[in-house]
Amino acid sequence: MNALPVRLLVLEDDSSLSEILCESLAERGHVAVPARAIDEALTLLARTDFEVALLDLMLPDGSGLDVLRRVVEEDLPMESIVLTGYATVDTALQAMKLGAYDYLTKPARVDELEVLVQKAAEKARLRRENVALRVRLERQEPLPGLVTQDAQMRALLETVERVANTDLPVLVTGETGTGKELIARALHQRSPRAAHAFVAINCGAVPETLIESELFGYEKGAFTGAVSRKPGLFEVADRGVLFLDEIGDVSAQVQVKILRALETKEFFRVGGMRSVRSDVRVVAATNKELRAEVGAGRFRQDLYYRLNGVTLTLPPLRERPEDVALLAHHFLERFAPSKRLSRRALEALRGHAWPGNVRELQMTMQRAAALCVQEAIEAEDLALRQEPARDWTGAAARSGLTLDQLEHQYIQAVLAANEGHRGRTARALGLDPKTLYNKLGAARPRAKGAPHTEKDAPRD
Repeated sequence: MNALPVRLLVLEDDSSLSEILCESLAERGHVAVPARAIDEALTLLARTDFEVALLDLMLPDGSGLDVLRRVVEEDLPMESIVLTGYATVDTALQAMKLGAYDYLTKPARVDELEVLVQKAAEKARLRRENVALRVRLERQEPLPGLVTQDAQMRALLETVERVANTDLPVLVTGETGTGKELIARALHQRSPRAAHAFVAINCGAVPETLIESELFGYEKGAFTGAVSRKPGLFEVADRGVLFLDEIGDVSAQVQVKILRALETKEFFRVGGMRSVRSDVRVVAATNKELRAEVGAGRFRQDLYYRLNGVTLTLPPLRERPEDVALLAHHFLERFAPSKRLSRRALEALRGHAWPGNVRELQMTMQRAAALCVQEAIEAEDLALRQEPARDWTGAAARSGLTLDQLEHQYIQAVLAANEGHRGRTARALGLDPKTLYNKLGAARPRAKGAPHTEKDAPRD
């Protein structure tokens, strides 16, 4: 296996030696950028992400240790190797105490330097991967496996297999709870990037004032409370996959910055002056119709086309009736393998509308497994209080209803099944309570000038 190329900063005031070092490293596939003075080196560090720095100690304007101190103070994810023709135990110890990876005396043999550069670069990459791992462990949530016998879903999974080996961006669409993150994880696990990070963020769950710093990170002192540098998710997902869930909820300002990061593979941390490079594959997801959002001016057309390399649309669970029993048994095996579903329970599951899709089914089975004391889970143990499933698509075709009218009828049916409780209705529909309130308000406008009343407020 060939060694990975390394991005190096070569700080050496001797132009002949600097040229030899850079040419030798370039011949081995590395990218070596020369600097002849401390100020020049610091400027390059501010503009470029290096993995390794080769630092001469004796320079006209100071010592390479000054650059080493800056690397440590800024907590840059890189390693430093000190080069000097004035080898003393004291300078070696000082460099190592400051955080240098190792110490070489000039003239160093190129083969020896190559080995050291590779080891230092590997340590720098491990540092980045450890940061990514911490973020993944903090954010990872338990998810069910991809279980299906539905023909439409099987065709979609075959597309996932074909697309996974490419680096195309993927847009996953579908209702809330259909398993869009599962598809993103499947793309990651089957791709050449599987050994690197999978980082997920629900853009709709992060306040607008924080989404930029979550995605791109921030520098120390960028704002009140920024006591240290924080890497953004674009940074920790380097060489891996970044899953942007609910991308349709991102503000126009952040859309511009996401587009630039995808097109140039560079971005700036909040409060930062140094561009950061990151090679990520983006998988985005939404439960909105992005084409309509583009037409309404709420989503950038250029970003839409940049994300929409391949579109995968997940069908709702009500269109996969043969999967209901299969998934129910799958979840029951996970939560309570000693229990079983009665015939009446299976009939109740098959007759349910599942407005919350697979996520609702998972929670239903988890609740029943925990609360049912007998071996057989009965229909009553499922606590399904909504109407049986209806053929909403067929109803729309037969009645000639518009999409808005059909949506309103469906919301009213789920609201009635939940005895008018808007909080439970919002959870069943997978909607934010405020969104449900707005939809109900839009469907039932008040008279002009009529005041808001307590009845208009969403019920929890």
